[in-house]
Amino acid sequence: MTRRGLMLGRFQPLHKGHLALTKQILSECDELLIIIGSAQFNFIDKDPFSAGERVLMIHEALKEAGVDLSRCYIIPVANDENNARWLAYIRSMVPPFDVLYSGNDFVKYLARSQDSSIVIEDPMFAEINEYNGTNIRRLMQEGKPWEHLVPPAVAKVIQQVGGIVRINMLARSDSNPQRW
Repeated sequence: MTRRGLMLGRFQPLHKGHLALTKQILSECDELLIIIGSAQFNFIDKDPFSAGERVLMIHEALKEAGVDLSRCYIIPVANDENNARWLAYIRSMVPPFDVLYSGNDFVKYLARSQDSSIVIEDPMFAEINEYNGTNIRRLMQEGKPWEHLVPPAVAKVIQQVGGIVRINMLARSDSNPQRW
């Protein structure tokens, strides 16, 4: 029987902490479901990259890391506004899974409140304050080094899509509603 692990995130952008989690899950499971949450959001300060760009970042990073892509599913999922049905909604959008990997207390609470038997594993995160999208986007905006926090393939995709210019433009636009 195939054992599937599920990880979810916004991946704005995918960073080395995410990549480490993919390797952890694949060492414990036969297959990995990578759920790109908030897939409907893009070109906003908190979510500058489109779902398609995030799929590309993840795919290229996994390929670069030598991960067997035949063991991975990358699935964009739009948010459901009703948190009371969150787990059922996720289950309807992805293949069956055995283990949910999450370090997010709210995600764990929602999952357990909707299915007390769900298996939840905590990721072995290292340097969580450094490896997070908010920090990486802030460094980009400030013109500080950020590339060391993401796989090289992700940095390449960000450069190809004009991600730095976009993040700076969005920060200026979002911080000054008068510009709209």
